[in-house]
Amino acid sequence: MRTIELLGLWGLVLALAISTASEAAKGKGSKKTKAAQASEATDAPELLPLPPPNPVLRSLNPFVLDAVDVLIQRAEATCETAMANYRAGKVEQAKEEFNRALSLLMQSEWDIQGDDRLSAEFDRLVENIHGVELAAIEHGDVLSAHKYEPPPVESLADLTFPNDPRIKQQVQQEIQSVRSDLPLVSNDLVDGVISYLQTHARGYVETVLKRLGTYGPMISEALSQEGLPQDLIYLAAGESAFNPFALSSKGAKGIWQFMVGTGSLYGLKKDPWVDEREDPVKATRAAAKHLKDLHQTFGDWFLAMAAYDSGPMTVQRAVERTGYADYWELRRLHALPHETENYVPIFLATALIAKDPKAYGFDVAPDPPFTVDQVMVKEPTDLRLVAELIDRPTEELVRLNPSLQRWTTPANQPEFTLNLPSGTKDAYEKAIATIPPGQRVWWRAHKVEEGETLAIIARKYRISATTLALANQLQPNAPLAQGVKLVLPLAPRLDSSLGRVREQGTRRALHYRVQPGDTLELVADRFEVTPYQVRVWNGLRSSHLVAGRTLIVYAPAANHANSRHRSANPGQSAQRHAKRTLKGAAVTTKASAASISVKSPSAR
Repeated sequence: MRTIELLGLWGLVLALAISTASEAAKGKGSKKTKAAQASEATDAPELLPLPPPNPVLRSLNPFVLDAVDVLIQRAEATCETAMANYRAGKVEQAKEEFNRALSLLMQSEWDIQGDDRLSAEFDRLVENIHGVELAAIEHGDVLSAHKYEPPPVESLADLTFPNDPRIKQQVQQEIQSVRSDLPLVSNDLVDGVISYLQTHARGYVETVLKRLGTYGPMISEALSQEGLPQDLIYLAAGESAFNPFALSSKGAKGIWQFMVGTGSLYGLKKDPWVDEREDPVKATRAAAKHLKDLHQTFGDWFLAMAAYDSGPMTVQRAVERTGYADYWELRRLHALPHETENYVPIFLATALIAKDPKAYGFDVAPDPPFTVDQVMVKEPTDLRLVAELIDRPTEELVRLNPSLQRWTTPANQPEFTLNLPSGTKDAYEKAIATIPPGQRVWWRAHKVEEGETLAIIARKYRISATTLALANQLQPNAPLAQGVKLVLPLAPRLDSSLGRVREQGTRRALHYRVQPGDTLELVADRFEVTPYQVRVWNGLRSSHLVAGRTLIVYAPAANHANSRHRSANPGQSAQRHAKRTLKGAAVTTKASAASISVKSPSAR
């Protein structure tokens, strides 16, 4: 064998020498006659083909490329592009790139199972896709707790408001007694809206008065920072009744009802993870800047409000068409959209009532101010885990973080500011330190109830008692004190918004003939793979299966033998995953584990 390798090496040296000599001869050829060149060509020895490169020599000769390595590099580069697209929120592009990475391997001329490098790369790629991104792309984990409501201005826009002479007299008296930094107007339109709000829209007014207590101080501060009139706060009242989850029929969102385009102009981000139009603080800052720009453009607050509702170009064209730079004249001439014609009267009516609610028959206690503890989250973390760690309802965390579109904090932001209920920051920081950073999407916490044991809790969550004890650094038979929190080392789910790579052994290609009654989910479960993987491997455009068709399934080698006779056991999967994770987690969590685990019975 050594002799063969040496011969191969000398053959390569000889070829290089001949090639060099040939090039030198070409350089002198111009000085020779054609006859001499022909004679030399006849006398020259015929070059023999070189033998194929020896595998050992590949490492000695950097100019010899390995086609398998090139293929693997292409697949990995495509996978990295997919990951970058997904983190940037480009879900469809990411899905296409992931499919391309798999196709590069599966459609190549190489036998994946016959080459150890390709087999290992295929396993790694499939598991990454399965465990991380593609499961998220197919199943998602969109936050379902958002209950969107239509904005008040839409329900009031098409109404006509009859005038009540008694209201008119009252409004004129109130205008004289209340303070305002914007011109308050009493006319038939405004008085008619006030009468309607008193009789037919009391719920809207009461909601506004309650939420003023929550959002009023924050909005007032933002308006002050931009040097704007404080009464502009009532613009948000008409827009949304201060509801972060207000959603208009045109797609405007949040308490200031930003459209995506206008919001992006003022720095409000929207991607699959967050929609900052729903963040009251960020949206208020954006609205203040927007209103300031509009006032600088039109020089009149009522025109600026009309432009906020219908767009500056709409108002500008109305002014140019009529020659009037006055809101009330534009309204009289019907030069503005119908909704905008009622927009300013609704604002004025809401402001007048809110300034003296009792004078108009309202007596509502305001909600407490919007105060939170803020923590910087550097790893994707599930809101449900946070809620369990600090003993608060998940709905409260959703309400405090309305911009989140998924259960987890964004994976595409290295740092995310999470709002917590006031007074819970210390408890959160102590508890979250016991959860390995890479498991804060999957793991949960459990508050021990009276009579519960490790075995009972483990059975409830389908994990082993040993795994549960290890995660909490307890003895398997340790007694549990009521009220103490335990860490639950759950395995990754397929339908979460963020995945983690799972280690598995090699896979074997199996052929399965679809039986009558089979579904994609049943076949996938039988072989312990995901429906998405089966679709990709077989180029299926939908989940529909036809009986008699043969499918190729790359099943885990350890499980393929008996996969026809049993389905995957989620509990066993969780136990295997947790044991792998805990090997590295036990050391890092030891110092702070006592905070949530039990070591003895006392522990627009």
